[in-house]
Amino acid sequence: MGRSVLCESFVEDYLRQLGRQAGVCMGLLIGQPSTGGKDYIVHAIRIPNEETTDDAQKLNATVAAQHALDATRMLPGGMYVLGIFVIHPKNVFQEPALLSSIKFILMSMKATFDANPLLMGTCEELEKSEKLVLHYSPASKAYVCKTVSLAAENPTVLPCDWKSVERLTTWHKLNVYFETDEVYPLKKRSDKEQYDTEANLTECAKKLKGQLMEAKILFDGAPKLGADTVEGVLTMKNQDKFLANVYLPTSAELSENDAKIEQFEGTLKFDGIVSSQIYIHSRCTFSEAERFIVTDIVRSLMSRIQIHCDSLIQAEDTPQDKITLNELPRRIYFPVRNQAGFPVQFCDYLFPEEAVETPLVRIKEILDISVNVRDLNSKVELVPAVKEDERPAEDVWRKPNTEEDFEGKLNLPVVGGLVTLLVLVIALLAYYLMK
Repeated sequence: MGRSVLCESFVEDYLRQLGRQAGVCMGLLIGQPSTGGKDYIVHAIRIPNEETTDDAQKLNATVAAQHALDATRMLPGGMYVLGIFVIHPKNVFQEPALLSSIKFILMSMKATFDANPLLMGTCEELEKSEKLVLHYSPASKAYVCKTVSLAAENPTVLPCDWKSVERLTTWHKLNVYFETDEVYPLKKRSDKEQYDTEANLTECAKKLKGQLMEAKILFDGAPKLGADTVEGVLTMKNQDKFLANVYLPTSAELSENDAKIEQFEGTLKFDGIVSSQIYIHSRCTFSEAERFIVTDIVRSLMSRIQIHCDSLIQAEDTPQDKITLNELPRRIYFPVRNQAGFPVQFCDYLFPEEAVETPLVRIKEILDISVNVRDLNSKVELVPAVKEDERPAEDVWRKPNTEEDFEGKLNLPVVGGLVTLLVLVIALLAYYLMK
């Protein structure tokens, strides 16, 4: 038995509109997989392409793979690029050349996700290396969906059941605020004097992912059975939401074999609070929900790191400061649909110096979603402004190692204590004189 797909009816409306306006085109299918081989499609994105003709789809596989990667950065945990759609007058499954092109595009997308593992763009446990391919014919207005298995070197086409539903499921929202405060060694490039910012930040995210994979996630302060469905437990509790807490593992003791002393030239303090907001379907199990929470946190961190490092402009020979602040962009949310009743939201990232309306064009280009400024929720994560004159000077952080370092310098904690004591004495004298 093949996979089963439930699609929101407004997604098919979007495809029909594309068939009338754009003619031959291709795009991405966004949704959530589940245990038992059932997929839920909540959004479709056309991939812009200027080289489209009436006879064939000339979409560049590199363009499609990059678009899938960019879109994944804007998806919450639990949402994935589940496959592609093709709008074409010919049945793509009966045209060997078109089918071969589609397989190559899917393999390119897989290779791109494999090269960016911390974006967690695939869910092997649920997808089992299968990607959806939906063909829509504008002439007959017929839909044909199949899956392409990428497990083997030669992808195979498998049957799939496609069904459009007005409201395919109830979506439950899980909010988690994850705080990290870790210190990691700062490593330089092997052949250069500079520190590789992206490599060091990526290593932080990689280690954090390892911790999260071993973490315990409690719902309403208690563990849940992995096979239980979220909706079933919520129904019994007569409520519609959970409070989820993530507890990272900590080693109670360190053996002599594990203990070691390392020398490095710097440290990287990786700290902050991540807003994690995921949406799960009504039959989602707690095991799946835990996986989606981990995916959301790691994907969000890696998306910020990539966006931040892409914005850095620094020459190879530019000297680096002893103290460098890498301020990752904050997360903002926006609805997939403006109409009330569909709660799922996607996300983007905003730098402190950027205006709130900055992401609107990017959201349209990547996700083909039209939103207004009032639709953006930009206050979930607030980053305190750090002015240059407020940054600590280098000599404040430098550890004194000679007697000269102490000459002419006040002991600030002692001075602060004396001033406090003096204020207290004055206050007591004033109190007794006024009695």
